[in-house]
Amino acid sequence: MTAAQVKKPQDSSLPSSFNDDIQKQKYNNKKRDQAEEAWWVNGAFVIIVHIISLLSLLTYTADRKTWIMSYLICQFAMFGITVGYHRLWSHRAYEAKLPLRIVLCLLGTLGFQGSIKWWVLRHRLHHRWTDTEHDPYSAAKGFWFSHMGWIFKKPHYPRMRLIDSSDLNADPVVRFQHKYYVPLALSCGLAAPTLIGWLWGDALGGFLYGGIISRAVIWHSTFCINSFAHWAGDQLYSNEVSARGNLFLALMTHGEGYHNFHHEFPKDFRNGYRLFDWDPSKWIIYTLHTLTNQIPKVSRVPENEIRKAMVNMELIKAQEKRQKCDWGIDPSSLPVITLEQYKQKQEQEGKEWILVDDFVLDVSTFKDDHPGGAKILKNYYGKDSTKAFHGGLNDHSKAAITMTAMFRVAKIERIQKTE
Repeated sequence: MTAAQVKKPQDSSLPSSFNDDIQKQKYNNKKRDQAEEAWWVNGAFVIIVHIISLLSLLTYTADRKTWIMSYLICQFAMFGITVGYHRLWSHRAYEAKLPLRIVLCLLGTLGFQGSIKWWVLRHRLHHRWTDTEHDPYSAAKGFWFSHMGWIFKKPHYPRMRLIDSSDLNADPVVRFQHKYYVPLALSCGLAAPTLIGWLWGDALGGFLYGGIISRAVIWHSTFCINSFAHWAGDQLYSNEVSARGNLFLALMTHGEGYHNFHHEFPKDFRNGYRLFDWDPSKWIIYTLHTLTNQIPKVSRVPENEIRKAMVNMELIKAQEKRQKCDWGIDPSSLPVITLEQYKQKQEQEGKEWILVDDFVLDVSTFKDDHPGGAKILKNYYGKDSTKAFHGGLNDHSKAAITMTAMFRVAKIERIQKTE
């Protein structure tokens, strides 16, 4: 096929009516401009929250009860995100009855991270196209972008239409929260901490610490999964995407730090699937599943599939280590000589060569280090020592067999005698 015959791939996000090149170019330019357009309202809100948080920490001393309340708010909100937004609604890792869904909805609303529907659709997009241009917080765009830089860009997701939202639309809890998200978030996230603080005479502290500072803490705890968990840690189950496992993040985020496992097995209700993995979200789900009727079903990946993923990664890592070793000259690149030529080289030129498995080995630099002594090697110069090498004189170890490849200088061509 000539260069003129090669067709450029069609952009699946282009409307089918765009047949004119000028129309397509205008559309692509508009799409690029939209993608790069700043999201001023969202960005300003995030910046203001951080400024107020910093000033509050520097200038206002909250009541001890307010500190405790703020800590509890952070914990409840994080569980609302991890147990609710993430594992229940994003990945359907378990089934939950209506009362539990209502509680998780309210806790997740404390997190000030958008409605369930808004959060879940973007998270599903992240899993579908991890590390690509279609990933809302792609780690491939840099640490800052994946942590919170994406918040300052007006969203444009041409592949969002490919993400299934039927389960979200069918859930009355999700529909209600999405419709009334702003008043719910302001009530749960700002008004409630202020009123609770008022009970012990620290309404301002309740607003600043329980309302504003807590929001920033919760944001960064969650954002660390988008950034740190794609930057630092181990990859025990897959290296196809940047997701990594990190115990420190698991401690920060109620078990969400085992991100490599999660990206490989997103349907599993566990992020830290091993018994000793720190995953309080998993423990809560399992406890409610075992002791109550609120979680009738949980999803687990078969143990065999997990073991296979781990074995595959061990093989990949072993292969990477293997490639860093010198395994000698590739046999296919060795010169080919006859058995007679091999003998002549030794007899006429005094080559310190021996023959093992039809490979000619130059042992001149090794003879003095030979564990059995140089004399044994000299006895086989110009001879075939294959039988002696493989048990006739000594049954050599795997390491010894591997080491012989370092001394190969030629390969013997066996000439078949014809009658």
